[in-house]
Amino acid sequence: MTAAGRFGRLIRRVRLRAPRFLLVLVGVSFVSAVIAARYQGLAGPWLWNFDMPKIDYPLASFYHDALQAGRLPLWNDQLALGYPLYAEGQIGVFYPPNWGIFQFPPLIALDVTRILHLTLAGVGAGWLVLVLSGSRTGAIVGALVAILGGAITAKLEWHNLVAAYAYTPWILVPLVRRPAPTRRGLVVAGILFGIQALAGHPNTWLLTGAAAALVMLATNPRPMTLLRILGFGLLGVGVGAVQLVPTAVLTTLSVRSTGLSTTDLFSSTATPFDIIGLTFQGAFLRVDNGAWNPYSTWYPDGAFSLYESAWYVSFPVLALAASAVAVGRARPIALAALVLIAIPVIAAFRPEPWAAIPILNGLRSPTRAYLIAALLLGVLAGIGVGRLGRVSGAVPRALVVVAAPLAAYGVLVAMVKVAPDAFDRLLFESSSFLRSGDEASRVGLADKALTAAWPLVLDLGAALAIVVVLVLAARFSAARLFLAPVAVAVAAVPLVMLGPLPNSLRPAESFSYAGTDFIKAVASANPRRVLTLSPQGFYAGSPDQLATAGINDLRMFSSLDLAAVDEVTKEAGKDEAVALWRALGVDVVVTFDRACPGRQVATSEHEKARICRVDAFRPPYWIPDSAVAIQDASASPIRPQDADMDLAAFSQPVPALAVSRDPTGLTATIDVPAGGWVWIDRAWWPAWHTTIDGGGVPVARALGGQLVHVDAGRHVIRQWLLPWEALIGLVLGVAALGLAGIWLGGRRALRLAGRADEET
Repeated sequence: MTAAGRFGRLIRRVRLRAPRFLLVLVGVSFVSAVIAARYQGLAGPWLWNFDMPKIDYPLASFYHDALQAGRLPLWNDQLALGYPLYAEGQIGVFYPPNWGIFQFPPLIALDVTRILHLTLAGVGAGWLVLVLSGSRTGAIVGALVAILGGAITAKLEWHNLVAAYAYTPWILVPLVRRPAPTRRGLVVAGILFGIQALAGHPNTWLLTGAAAALVMLATNPRPMTLLRILGFGLLGVGVGAVQLVPTAVLTTLSVRSTGLSTTDLFSSTATPFDIIGLTFQGAFLRVDNGAWNPYSTWYPDGAFSLYESAWYVSFPVLALAASAVAVGRARPIALAALVLIAIPVIAAFRPEPWAAIPILNGLRSPTRAYLIAALLLGVLAGIGVGRLGRVSGAVPRALVVVAAPLAAYGVLVAMVKVAPDAFDRLLFESSSFLRSGDEASRVGLADKALTAAWPLVLDLGAALAIVVVLVLAARFSAARLFLAPVAVAVAAVPLVMLGPLPNSLRPAESFSYAGTDFIKAVASANPRRVLTLSPQGFYAGSPDQLATAGINDLRMFSSLDLAAVDEVTKEAGKDEAVALWRALGVDVVVTFDRACPGRQVATSEHEKARICRVDAFRPPYWIPDSAVAIQDASASPIRPQDADMDLAAFSQPVPALAVSRDPTGLTATIDVPAGGWVWIDRAWWPAWHTTIDGGGVPVARALGGQLVHVDAGRHVIRQWLLPWEALIGLVLGVAALGLAGIWLGGRRALRLAGRADEET
């Protein structure tokens, strides 16, 4: 029987057994997702990590508040000079499940989206194992790794990453068909690839696309496969275009428009230490009170890099995966996993072409490839369970992969104990930001982490247990049916007990700082716009927290800040920028443990902060022609005409008589003595359509905001948000789906025509 015939028989067998087992798989995945998300009930405490209060909780709040107001969170006026949330993508405005999920209060919504998407990922990974091997016990292992593996649990704070990750196994399911995916399967995979883009995490989306292409090529290495990959990719881009097009536009206007610096681009790449992270969950830091203690980490470049690089799968999963690589159906998955692992390894050498390739030069953390690689290792482990004791050479391969991290761990402990200078040098050479001399302080941290009994004992015990299971399965064929569930249990124990360790649990006050004395003190000043001078890195007024409390903050935190606004914010952060504060409408300035630049109106003892009232203009306001110089560069739909405002050329601008604004529009009435310019304190963004007295006008950019010309007299200025880039993306998506439907329908029409000819 041919390979295609055997695969078809396997698929038919899976379909016959699937309905009942699917319920089991959903149940196992849901329980595992609850464990991974550390769900404690509707009253909390809640899963916490560094970025939760900085961006993920604020994004959840913006989404919830917008839905409660009957709109989508397209724009936020409290962030900097306003910000296009829908284009930045992390909030997932165009991802339909979010429209229901974020009806819940923010913290509940974050738990719901984590549990829902982890369950989806687990079922998908299990189904992929079932399709490839027909093993129901193996499917359980695939699901457990997809949900409880350290690669994903270390990233649960980023809810958009979790949502995107959930689609990865489902995209692969129709693509592993041998000898090639059907038309219907290719279309389904392409549509899912597009939906994944809507979730708003481009790294995961691109890495999934790479994995899909590799699997297709390895399954059917023929020229026609390249056309199938192209069709799959184009359909995915088309379906996701409603998100991808606005994000592309924002990228050209953001701080990443010229790509990341080499240091930032390669800040999280492979290190010589990563091999032990596969099988030792507490190798790089201490485990305290059932969670990682990120302040005790010795991993190169600190805790953030550790969370990015984490990819714990445990000894049992790694050994089972190694035992399966000789299975024909497993080889495409193994190849994809190896290539993904190679990505951060290559990045560690900082290749110059990488930094010159658009899109790639704007994506940080190559180690995120470990996320998809770990998922594929789980799928391989599931196949290994299904073929337990039936593959020649399985035990030697398993012993090699178990011995490798064990040996690396032993060498590292010896270096810390006997040759700390060598350890220091290795650590320094593996870092991007570590300064010479700082690495010496890490030796003590490494010693405590590497020699701590917990969870080292469990990891070593799991290694021994899986070796015993594999040896017994190879020697006693009659015991295989019994040993398969034992292998599942051996794999499950470390995943269930150690998988959730990267995240701690904290009360609601650790996410929202609205109740702190700092936020209350700032709010009591009733500011139009706030600027913090030399703020602390992590405090109650962290960027996005003031905005979450409904306060206009000139600072914000995002991966795609608008470059023009970011530049203005940096200038405004200087003590001598009083004229700029006034022009931007900043009427409250906050200092920390230092004198007040204006009239002190409140204090925050906890943050040692003084809240100061300063003189400021009230935008929108008119300034004379003499105060504005238009630059020569031409404008385009996504590139504004820039202008310079001479802050010394006007001292008494004319404010608008009346202003009404919300996140989707603005109406301002202004009466001016002569021709001049009206500056609007809203970031220039191409989706804003502006009219004066009903007629559309061009808009220039100045101080990061918008500048429109008016003649003498009374005028009404109106703005409304028209996200034409998203509408273009929507049209592209409809067209892509239409072409896919025609492609499928054409094949069906040919079959029907053939049958009609046979009958006649």
